[in-house]
Amino acid sequence: MTNNKVHNIACMMCGADLVYDKTATEHTCSYCGEKESSLIYCPNGHFVCDSCHSSDALGFLEILAERDKSLDPKDIADRAMSHPSFKFHGPEHHGLVPAAILIAMKNRGITKPDGSSITNETILEGIRRGMRIPGGFCGYAGTCGACVGAGVATALFLDSTPTKGPERTVAHSATTKALYMSQDGLRRCCKRATYFGLTAAMDLLRTDYNIDLGESPEYRSCKYSTRNRDCEEQSCPYFRGPAS
Repeated sequence: MTNNKVHNIACMMCGADLVYDKTATEHTCSYCGEKESSLIYCPNGHFVCDSCHSSDALGFLEILAERDKSLDPKDIADRAMSHPSFKFHGPEHHGLVPAAILIAMKNRGITKPDGSSITNETILEGIRRGMRIPGGFCGYAGTCGACVGAGVATALFLDSTPTKGPERTVAHSATTKALYMSQDGLRRCCKRATYFGLTAAMDLLRTDYNIDLGESPEYRSCKYSTRNRDCEEQSCPYFRGPAS
């Protein structure tokens, strides 16, 4: 590694637009040296595995889980997405959605349906589950990791397992709502997908469990568009345009 600068968008090492291939090939991570099969890589020969891509962000999320006192999931998410450890796109957003929902619930003193508390370990488990979803999943697997994050948060709230039919169904419905919102014909944006995931989980909790976590992310409120090379601008519901 000849350059210590970490690029926030595209290739972390040189800033080049990444190749999103149709067939996975083996690459060696430029940071840790691990070999990994991937569809996504840099045309200049660089490759960063998901673990190295999101390692700093994971640590920051774990700090938020312990220390953040906000009651508003959007505030928590924006605090994370504004932090230098968060790249513009990446699997860190998959862990952020359940983290933001569960942190807000813990701070509001909301308990699970069985009366048990939402603890720091509950939040960490949400982060772990979300972070297992690889980068690029939205385009390669037909589902978005940040949208699945809505289901992760709901599943942990309900203590869902594969053998609990009603709880499993509710968790699926949270993901389904987030994915429905994402049927917009637009290129990927992890910030937009995070807002979809938050909105879906918050709406379900409000409607089905009378749990109000505050206002969902507002349309035309995104502050990240100038950093996004692929911003869809007016086609995106969260694009607010240039500052007046």
